[in-house]
Amino acid sequence: MQASYATDVPAAVDAGLLALRLAVAVIITYHGTEKLFGWWGAEGLDGTAAFFARVGYRPPRVMAAVAGLSETAGGVLLALGALTPLATAALVGTFVNVLLLHARNGLSRRRGGFEYELVLLAGTCCVALAGPGAWSLDELAGVRGEFGAWGWVSVAAGALAGVGVSASRTSGDAGSGKPAGGPPSAPRTTAAERVTAVRRRLAPLWRGLVGATALALGFEVFARLGPVDRQLLPPSSVILPKTARLLVDAEFLGEVGHTLRAVLTGIGLACAVAVPAGLLLGSYALLTKALTPIVESLRSVPGIAIIPLLVLVLGQGARMEATLVAFVTAWPLLFNTMYGVRGADRVAVETARSFRVGTLTTWWRVVLPGALPLVLTGLRVALSTGLTVAVAAEIAVGTQHGIGHVILAASHAGFHADVVFAAVTVAGILGFLLNSVTEALSRRVTAWSTGEAS
Repeated sequence: MQASYATDVPAAVDAGLLALRLAVAVIITYHGTEKLFGWWGAEGLDGTAAFFARVGYRPPRVMAAVAGLSETAGGVLLALGALTPLATAALVGTFVNVLLLHARNGLSRRRGGFEYELVLLAGTCCVALAGPGAWSLDELAGVRGEFGAWGWVSVAAGALAGVGVSASRTSGDAGSGKPAGGPPSAPRTTAAERVTAVRRRLAPLWRGLVGATALALGFEVFARLGPVDRQLLPPSSVILPKTARLLVDAEFLGEVGHTLRAVLTGIGLACAVAVPAGLLLGSYALLTKALTPIVESLRSVPGIAIIPLLVLVLGQGARMEATLVAFVTAWPLLFNTMYGVRGADRVAVETARSFRVGTLTTWWRVVLPGALPLVLTGLRVALSTGLTVAVAAEIAVGTQHGIGHVILAASHAGFHADVVFAAVTVAGILGFLLNSVTEALSRRVTAWSTGEAS
Protein backbone atom coordinates (compact mmCIF):
# COMPACT_ATOMS: atom_id res chain seq x y z
CA MET A 1 0.00 0.00 0.00
CA GLN A 2 2.01 2.93 -1.29
CA ALA A 3 -0.72 5.53 -0.83
CA SER A 4 -1.29 7.50 2.34
CA TYR A 5 -3.53 6.40 5.16
CA ALA A 6 -5.46 9.60 4.79
CA THR A 7 -6.73 8.64 1.31
CA ASP A 8 -6.98 4.86 1.62
CA VAL A 9 -8.27 4.23 5.14
CA PRO A 10 -11.63 5.42 6.50
CA ALA A 11 -11.42 8.17 9.10
CA ALA A 12 -13.11 5.90 11.65
CA VAL A 13 -10.20 3.46 11.43
CA ASP A 14 -7.71 6.29 11.97
CA ALA A 15 -9.72 7.46 14.97
CA GLY A 16 -9.77 3.93 16.37
CA LEU A 17 -6.01 3.58 15.96
CA LEU A 18 -5.48 6.93 17.68
CA ALA A 19 -7.69 5.89 20.60
CA LEU A 20 -5.86 2.58 20.93
CA ARG A 21 -2.47 4.28 20.80
CA LEU A 22 -3.41 6.83 23.44
CA ALA A 23 -4.95 4.25 25.78
CA VAL A 24 -1.87 2.03 25.75
CA ALA A 25 0.51 5.01 25.81
CA VAL A 26 -1.10 6.70 28.83
CA ILE A 27 -1.04 3.51 30.89
CA ILE A 28 2.52 2.51 30.05
CA THR A 29 3.94 6.05 30.33
CA TYR A 30 2.33 6.32 33.76
CA HIS A 31 4.17 3.20 34.91
CA GLY A 32 7.42 4.25 33.24
CA THR A 33 7.53 7.61 34.98
CA GLU A 34 6.76 5.87 38.27
CA LYS A 35 9.85 3.71 37.81
CA LEU A 36 12.19 6.44 36.59
CA PHE A 37 11.15 9.53 38.55
CA GLY A 38 8.98 8.34 41.42
CA TRP A 39 5.99 10.30 40.14
CA TRP A 40 2.42 9.59 41.23
CA GLY A 41 3.54 8.63 44.74
CA ALA A 42 5.80 5.77 43.64
CA GLU A 43 9.22 4.90 45.10
CA GLY A 44 11.18 5.76 41.96
CA LEU A 45 14.28 4.06 40.65
CA ASP A 46 15.49 2.87 44.06
CA GLY A 47 12.21 1.16 44.91
CA THR A 48 11.96 -0.38 41.45
CA ALA A 49 15.54 -1.67 41.69
CA ALA A 50 14.77 -3.25 45.08
CA PHE A 51 11.73 -5.00 43.62
CA PHE A 52 13.72 -6.17 40.58
CA ALA A 53 16.35 -7.61 42.91
CA ARG A 54 13.64 -9.56 44.76
CA VAL A 55 12.22 -11.12 41.60
CA GLY A 56 15.65 -12.01 40.19
CA TYR A 57 16.62 -9.38 37.61
CA ARG A 58 20.37 -8.70 37.55
CA PRO A 59 21.81 -6.07 37.77
CA PRO A 60 18.62 -4.72 39.36
CA ARG A 61 19.27 -0.97 39.07
CA VAL A 62 20.29 -1.17 35.42
CA MET A 63 17.31 -3.36 34.58
CA ALA A 64 14.99 -0.97 36.45
CA ALA A 65 16.35 1.98 34.46
CA VAL A 66 15.99 0.07 31.17
CA ALA A 67 12.41 -0.91 32.03
CA GLY A 68 11.45 2.63 32.99
CA LEU A 69 13.06 4.12 29.90
CA SER A 70 11.44 1.56 27.59
CA GLU A 71 8.01 2.24 29.06
CA THR A 72 8.34 6.02 29.13
CA ALA A 73 9.98 6.52 25.73
CA GLY A 74 7.90 3.80 24.10
CA GLY A 75 4.69 5.28 25.49
CA VAL A 76 5.51 8.83 24.37
CA LEU A 77 6.49 7.69 20.87
CA LEU A 78 3.35 5.57 20.61
CA ALA A 79 1.13 8.48 21.64
CA LEU A 80 2.73 10.70 19.01
CA GLY A 81 2.74 7.98 16.36
CA ALA A 82 6.45 8.57 15.82
CA LEU A 83 8.99 5.84 15.02
CA THR A 84 6.15 3.37 15.48
CA PRO A 85 8.14 0.15 14.82
CA LEU A 86 10.74 1.16 17.42
CA ALA A 87 8.08 2.17 19.97
CA THR A 88 6.05 -1.01 19.54
CA ALA A 89 9.17 -3.20 19.73
CA ALA A 90 10.09 -1.64 23.09
CA LEU A 91 6.57 -2.07 24.45
CA VAL A 92 6.10 -5.62 23.14
CA GLY A 93 9.34 -6.60 24.87
CA THR A 94 8.14 -5.00 28.11
CA PHE A 95 4.73 -6.69 28.04
CA VAL A 96 6.11 -10.11 27.09
CA ASN A 97 8.62 -9.95 29.93
CA VAL A 98 5.99 -8.92 32.51
CA LEU A 99 3.55 -11.50 31.15
CA LEU A 100 6.12 -14.25 31.66
CA LEU A 101 6.78 -12.97 35.18
CA HIS A 102 3.09 -13.38 36.06
CA ALA A 103 2.47 -16.51 33.95
CA ARG A 104 2.64 -18.94 36.88
CA ASN A 105 -0.35 -17.19 38.49
CA GLY A 106 -2.69 -17.87 35.58
CA LEU A 107 -4.90 -15.47 33.65
CA SER A 108 -6.96 -13.80 36.40
CA ARG A 109 -5.65 -10.44 37.59
CA ARG A 110 -7.31 -11.12 40.95
CA ARG A 111 -4.77 -13.90 41.54
CA GLY A 112 -1.85 -11.87 40.22
CA GLY A 113 -2.31 -13.16 36.66
CA PHE A 114 -1.41 -11.67 33.31
CA GLU A 115 -4.75 -10.60 31.77
CA TYR A 116 -3.82 -6.90 32.07
CA GLU A 117 -0.49 -7.37 30.29
CA LEU A 118 -2.14 -9.56 27.65
CA VAL A 119 -4.62 -6.81 26.73
CA LEU A 120 -1.85 -4.20 26.49
CA LEU A 121 0.28 -6.59 24.42
CA ALA A 122 -2.60 -7.24 22.02
CA GLY A 123 -3.24 -3.52 21.59
CA THR A 124 0.42 -2.81 20.92
CA CYS A 125 0.62 -5.61 18.34
CA CYS A 126 -2.46 -4.18 16.58
CA VAL A 127 -0.76 -0.80 16.22
CA ALA A 128 2.51 -2.43 15.12
CA LEU A 129 0.85 -4.44 12.35
CA ALA A 130 -1.77 -1.91 11.20
CA GLY A 131 0.40 1.19 11.55
CA PRO A 132 -0.28 4.33 13.61
CA GLY A 133 -2.93 5.71 11.25
CA ALA A 134 -3.17 9.05 9.50
CA TRP A 135 -3.22 11.04 12.76
CA SER A 136 0.43 10.45 13.56
CA LEU A 137 3.84 12.03 13.12
CA ASP A 138 4.92 9.09 10.98
CA GLU A 139 2.21 9.99 8.47
CA LEU A 140 3.06 13.70 8.61
CA ALA A 141 6.72 12.87 7.98
CA GLY A 142 5.75 10.91 4.88
CA VAL A 143 6.51 7.48 6.31
CA ARG A 144 4.06 5.48 4.27
CA GLY A 145 3.70 2.07 2.74
CA GLU A 146 3.17 -1.31 4.30
CA PHE A 147 3.49 -1.09 8.05
CA GLY A 148 2.76 -4.81 8.22
CA ALA A 149 6.25 -5.93 7.19
CA TRP A 150 8.05 -3.69 9.67
CA GLY A 151 5.30 -4.44 12.16
CA TRP A 152 6.09 -8.14 12.10
CA VAL A 153 9.78 -7.33 12.53
CA SER A 154 9.08 -5.06 15.52
CA VAL A 155 6.76 -7.60 17.17
CA ALA A 156 9.27 -10.41 16.66
CA ALA A 157 12.21 -8.34 17.90
CA GLY A 158 10.30 -7.15 20.95
CA ALA A 159 9.05 -10.63 21.80
CA LEU A 160 12.56 -12.05 21.52
CA ALA A 161 13.92 -9.32 23.77
CA GLY A 162 11.19 -9.95 26.33
CA VAL A 163 11.77 -13.71 26.34
CA GLY A 164 15.51 -13.14 26.59
CA VAL A 165 15.25 -10.83 29.58
CA SER A 166 12.88 -13.26 31.27
CA ALA A 167 15.21 -16.18 30.56
CA SER A 168 18.13 -14.31 32.12
CA ARG A 169 16.23 -13.76 35.37
CA THR A 170 17.60 -15.72 38.31
CA SER A 171 15.34 -17.59 40.71
CA GLY A 172 13.41 -15.12 42.80
CA ASP A 173 9.92 -14.39 44.00
CA ALA A 174 8.04 -14.77 40.70
CA GLY A 175 4.71 -14.29 42.35
CA SER A 176 2.11 -11.65 41.92
CA GLY A 177 4.64 -8.88 41.55
CA LYS A 178 4.14 -7.60 45.10
CA PRO A 179 6.77 -7.59 47.82
CA ALA A 180 6.86 -10.88 49.65
CA GLY A 181 5.79 -10.79 53.29
CA GLY A 182 8.13 -13.58 54.37
CA PRO A 183 10.03 -16.59 53.16
CA PRO A 184 8.28 -18.35 50.25
CA SER A 185 6.39 -21.49 51.04
CA ALA A 186 7.34 -24.88 49.59
CA PRO A 187 4.75 -24.75 46.77
CA ARG A 188 5.96 -21.26 45.76
CA THR A 189 9.58 -22.43 45.65
CA THR A 190 8.61 -25.46 43.57
CA ALA A 191 6.73 -23.26 41.11
CA ALA A 192 9.69 -20.90 40.83
CA GLU A 193 11.95 -23.84 40.10
CA ARG A 194 9.55 -24.99 37.40
CA VAL A 195 9.57 -21.54 35.83
CA THR A 196 13.38 -21.53 35.92
CA ALA A 197 13.47 -24.95 34.28
CA VAL A 198 11.14 -23.78 31.51
CA ARG A 199 13.28 -20.70 30.90
CA ARG A 200 16.39 -22.89 30.73
CA ARG A 201 14.77 -25.12 28.15
CA LEU A 202 13.60 -22.12 26.12
CA ALA A 203 17.02 -20.46 26.18
CA PRO A 204 18.39 -22.30 23.08
CA LEU A 205 15.22 -21.44 21.16
CA TRP A 206 15.52 -17.81 22.17
CA ARG A 207 19.17 -17.66 21.09
CA GLY A 208 18.26 -19.18 17.74
CA LEU A 209 15.43 -16.71 17.22
CA VAL A 210 17.72 -13.82 18.13
CA GLY A 211 20.22 -15.02 15.55
CA ALA A 212 17.53 -15.38 12.89
CA THR A 213 16.16 -11.92 13.66
CA ALA A 214 19.63 -10.39 13.50
CA LEU A 215 20.22 -12.08 10.14
CA ALA A 216 16.90 -10.78 8.79
CA LEU A 217 17.63 -7.23 9.97
CA GLY A 218 21.16 -7.34 8.55
CA PHE A 219 19.85 -8.63 5.21
CA GLU A 220 17.22 -5.87 5.21
CA VAL A 221 19.84 -3.16 5.69
CA PHE A 222 22.21 -4.64 3.08
CA ALA A 223 19.45 -5.06 0.48
CA ARG A 224 18.27 -1.48 0.94
CA LEU A 225 21.67 0.22 1.19
CA GLY A 226 23.94 -2.19 -0.71
CA PRO A 227 25.07 -2.02 -4.33
CA VAL A 228 22.70 -4.73 -5.66
CA ASP A 229 19.44 -3.78 -7.37
CA ARG A 230 16.45 -4.53 -5.12
CA GLN A 231 14.76 -6.26 -8.06
CA LEU A 232 17.52 -8.87 -7.85
CA LEU A 233 18.06 -8.83 -4.08
CA PRO A 234 14.79 -8.01 -2.29
CA PRO A 235 14.94 -7.01 1.39
CA SER A 236 13.68 -9.15 4.26
CA SER A 237 10.51 -7.05 4.50
CA VAL A 238 9.60 -8.37 1.03
CA ILE A 239 10.90 -11.93 1.40
CA LEU A 240 9.29 -12.75 4.75
CA PRO A 241 5.70 -11.79 3.82
CA LYS A 242 6.11 -13.72 0.56
CA THR A 243 7.37 -16.71 2.54
CA ALA A 244 4.33 -16.51 4.82
CA ARG A 245 2.02 -16.46 1.80
CA LEU A 246 3.74 -19.48 0.26
CA LEU A 247 3.41 -21.42 3.51
CA VAL A 248 -0.39 -21.17 3.31
CA ASP A 249 -0.57 -21.83 -0.43
CA ALA A 250 -1.89 -25.35 -1.08
CA GLU A 251 -0.14 -25.69 -4.45
CA PHE A 252 3.24 -24.71 -3.03
CA LEU A 253 2.80 -27.03 -0.05
CA GLY A 254 2.22 -29.82 -2.56
CA GLU A 255 5.62 -29.03 -4.09
CA VAL A 256 7.20 -29.09 -0.63
CA GLY A 257 5.55 -32.45 0.00
CA HIS A 258 7.04 -33.81 -3.24
CA THR A 259 10.56 -32.84 -2.20
CA LEU A 260 10.05 -34.13 1.34
CA ARG A 261 8.77 -37.50 0.09
CA ALA A 262 11.80 -37.88 -2.17
CA VAL A 263 14.15 -37.05 0.72
CA LEU A 264 12.52 -39.41 3.22
CA THR A 265 12.21 -42.23 0.68
CA GLY A 266 15.86 -41.89 -0.30
CA ILE A 267 17.05 -41.81 3.30
CA GLY A 268 14.86 -44.81 4.10
CA LEU A 269 16.57 -46.75 1.30
CA ALA A 270 19.97 -45.57 2.52
CA CYS A 271 19.21 -46.70 6.08
CA ALA A 272 18.03 -50.11 4.88
CA VAL A 273 21.35 -50.69 3.09
CA ALA A 274 23.94 -48.61 4.95
CA VAL A 275 23.12 -49.47 8.57
CA PRO A 276 23.32 -53.29 8.14
CA ALA A 277 26.43 -52.84 5.98
CA GLY A 278 27.98 -50.67 8.69
CA LEU A 279 27.24 -53.34 11.30
CA LEU A 280 29.03 -55.94 9.19
CA LEU A 281 32.02 -53.74 8.34
CA GLY A 282 32.38 -52.63 11.94
CA SER A 283 32.22 -56.19 13.26
CA TYR A 284 34.57 -57.99 10.87
CA ALA A 285 37.99 -56.45 10.22
CA LEU A 286 38.74 -58.83 7.34
CA LEU A 287 35.58 -57.77 5.52
CA THR A 288 36.50 -54.12 6.06
CA LYS A 289 39.94 -54.60 4.51
CA ALA A 290 38.47 -56.41 1.51
CA LEU A 291 35.77 -53.85 0.75
CA THR A 292 37.48 -50.58 1.73
CA PRO A 293 38.85 -49.85 -1.80
CA ILE A 294 35.40 -50.33 -3.34
CA VAL A 295 33.64 -48.28 -0.67
CA GLU A 296 36.13 -45.41 -0.87
CA SER A 297 35.93 -45.36 -4.67
CA LEU A 298 32.14 -45.17 -4.67
CA ARG A 299 32.11 -42.54 -1.94
CA SER A 300 34.38 -40.32 -4.05
CA VAL A 301 31.87 -40.20 -6.93
CA PRO A 302 29.99 -36.86 -6.83
CA GLY A 303 26.26 -37.30 -6.68
CA ILE A 304 25.75 -34.82 -9.51
CA ALA A 305 27.87 -37.02 -11.78
CA ILE A 306 25.35 -39.86 -11.76
CA ILE A 307 22.31 -37.67 -12.47
CA PRO A 308 22.44 -38.25 -16.27
CA LEU A 309 22.56 -42.02 -15.74
CA LEU A 310 19.68 -41.93 -13.27
CA VAL A 311 17.60 -39.78 -15.64
CA LEU A 312 18.17 -42.28 -18.46
CA VAL A 313 17.21 -45.24 -16.31
CA LEU A 314 14.53 -43.80 -14.01
CA GLY A 315 13.32 -40.65 -15.75
CA GLN A 316 12.97 -37.18 -14.21
CA GLY A 317 10.48 -38.01 -11.48
CA ALA A 318 10.53 -38.82 -7.80
CA ARG A 319 12.27 -42.19 -8.29
CA MET A 320 15.33 -40.47 -9.71
CA GLU A 321 15.41 -37.98 -6.81
CA ALA A 322 14.99 -40.68 -4.16
CA THR A 323 17.72 -42.85 -5.69
CA LEU A 324 20.14 -39.91 -5.86
CA VAL A 325 19.38 -38.99 -2.25
CA ALA A 326 19.93 -42.62 -1.20
CA PHE A 327 23.31 -42.75 -2.96
CA VAL A 328 24.57 -39.51 -1.41
CA THR A 329 23.25 -40.06 2.12
CA ALA A 330 24.30 -43.70 2.43
CA TRP A 331 27.91 -42.75 3.20
CA PRO A 332 27.47 -40.80 6.45
CA LEU A 333 25.12 -43.53 7.66
CA LEU A 334 27.54 -46.31 6.68
CA PHE A 335 30.64 -44.80 8.25
CA ASN A 336 28.92 -43.56 11.40
CA THR A 337 27.42 -47.00 11.96
CA MET A 338 30.78 -48.66 11.34
CA TYR A 339 32.62 -46.38 13.76
CA GLY A 340 29.82 -46.74 16.29
CA VAL A 341 30.15 -50.53 16.19
CA ARG A 342 33.90 -50.31 16.62
CA GLY A 343 33.42 -48.05 19.62
CA ALA A 344 30.88 -50.32 21.30
CA ASP A 345 31.57 -51.62 24.79
CA ARG A 346 33.91 -54.55 24.16
CA VAL A 347 33.42 -55.86 27.69
CA ALA A 348 29.67 -56.10 27.12
CA VAL A 349 30.22 -57.86 23.79
CA GLU A 350 32.65 -60.37 25.28
CA THR A 351 30.30 -60.96 28.21
CA ALA A 352 27.46 -61.75 25.80
CA ARG A 353 29.67 -64.17 23.92
CA SER A 354 30.80 -65.86 27.13
CA PHE A 355 27.15 -66.55 27.92
CA ARG A 356 26.77 -68.05 24.41
CA VAL A 357 24.41 -65.33 23.23
CA GLY A 358 23.81 -65.61 19.48
CA THR A 359 25.45 -63.24 17.03
CA LEU A 360 22.20 -61.62 15.89
CA THR A 361 21.02 -61.17 19.47
CA THR A 362 24.38 -59.65 20.44
CA TRP A 363 24.14 -57.23 17.55
CA TRP A 364 20.57 -56.28 18.43
CA ARG A 365 20.89 -56.09 22.22
CA VAL A 366 24.50 -54.94 22.71
CA VAL A 367 26.25 -53.64 19.60
CA LEU A 368 23.46 -51.60 17.98
CA PRO A 369 22.45 -49.74 21.18
CA GLY A 370 26.10 -48.82 21.72
CA ALA A 371 26.39 -47.59 18.14
CA LEU A 372 23.05 -45.77 18.18
CA PRO A 373 24.35 -42.28 19.13
CA LEU A 374 26.68 -42.24 16.12
CA VAL A 375 24.02 -43.76 13.85
CA LEU A 376 21.62 -40.95 14.75
CA THR A 377 24.37 -38.39 14.16
CA GLY A 378 24.79 -39.89 10.70
CA LEU A 379 21.04 -39.62 10.19
CA ARG A 380 21.12 -35.90 11.04
CA VAL A 381 23.87 -35.34 8.49
CA ALA A 382 21.97 -37.44 5.94
CA LEU A 383 18.75 -35.46 6.34
CA SER A 384 20.36 -32.07 5.74
CA THR A 385 22.46 -33.43 2.87
CA GLY A 386 19.49 -35.24 1.34
CA LEU A 387 17.35 -32.10 1.26
CA THR A 388 20.14 -30.14 -0.41
CA VAL A 389 20.68 -32.89 -3.00
CA ALA A 390 16.96 -33.22 -3.76
CA VAL A 391 16.45 -29.48 -4.37
CA ALA A 392 19.65 -29.27 -6.44
CA ALA A 393 18.54 -32.24 -8.57
CA GLU A 394 15.14 -30.65 -9.19
CA ILE A 395 16.87 -27.50 -10.44
CA ALA A 396 19.55 -29.31 -12.47
CA VAL A 397 17.16 -31.71 -14.21
CA GLY A 398 14.23 -29.34 -14.54
CA THR A 399 11.63 -31.56 -12.91
CA GLN A 400 7.97 -30.61 -12.93
CA HIS A 401 7.56 -30.78 -9.16
CA GLY A 402 9.33 -29.86 -5.94
CA ILE A 403 10.88 -26.81 -4.29
CA GLY A 404 13.60 -26.77 -6.95
CA HIS A 405 10.94 -26.59 -9.66
CA VAL A 406 9.41 -23.52 -7.97
CA ILE A 407 12.82 -21.83 -7.78
CA LEU A 408 13.62 -22.64 -11.42
CA ALA A 409 10.21 -21.50 -12.69
CA ALA A 410 10.44 -18.21 -10.78
CA SER A 411 13.94 -17.64 -12.18
CA HIS A 412 12.82 -18.12 -15.77
CA ALA A 413 9.40 -16.43 -15.76
CA GLY A 414 10.52 -12.80 -15.53
CA PHE A 415 12.76 -13.58 -12.55
CA HIS A 416 10.54 -13.16 -9.51
CA ALA A 417 13.31 -12.72 -6.97
CA ASP A 418 10.89 -12.61 -4.05
CA VAL A 419 9.56 -16.09 -4.94
CA VAL A 420 13.10 -17.45 -5.39
CA PHE A 421 14.27 -16.19 -2.00
CA ALA A 422 11.02 -17.22 -0.31
CA ALA A 423 11.31 -20.77 -1.67
CA VAL A 424 14.94 -20.93 -0.53
CA THR A 425 13.82 -19.71 2.91
CA VAL A 426 11.19 -22.46 3.07
CA ALA A 427 13.85 -25.03 2.17
CA GLY A 428 16.00 -23.71 5.00
CA ILE A 429 13.09 -23.87 7.45
CA LEU A 430 12.35 -27.44 6.36
CA GLY A 431 15.98 -28.43 6.88
CA PHE A 432 15.99 -26.82 10.31
CA LEU A 433 12.82 -28.69 11.32
CA LEU A 434 14.20 -32.03 10.11
CA ASN A 435 17.41 -31.45 12.03
CA SER A 436 15.53 -30.38 15.17
CA VAL A 437 13.28 -33.45 15.11
CA THR A 438 16.26 -35.76 14.66
CA GLU A 439 18.20 -34.00 17.41
CA ALA A 440 15.26 -34.29 19.81
CA LEU A 441 14.87 -37.97 18.92
CA SER A 442 18.57 -38.52 19.47
CA ARG A 443 18.49 -36.86 22.91
CA ARG A 444 15.51 -38.93 24.01
CA VAL A 445 16.67 -42.27 22.63
CA THR A 446 20.30 -41.98 23.70
CA ALA A 447 19.89 -40.04 26.97
CA TRP A 448 21.51 -42.96 28.80
CA SER A 449 24.78 -42.41 26.90
CA THR A 450 25.10 -38.78 28.07
CA GLY A 451 23.51 -39.13 31.48
CA GLU A 452 20.63 -36.79 30.57
CA ALA A 453 17.11 -37.40 31.73
CA SER A 454 14.76 -38.40 29.02
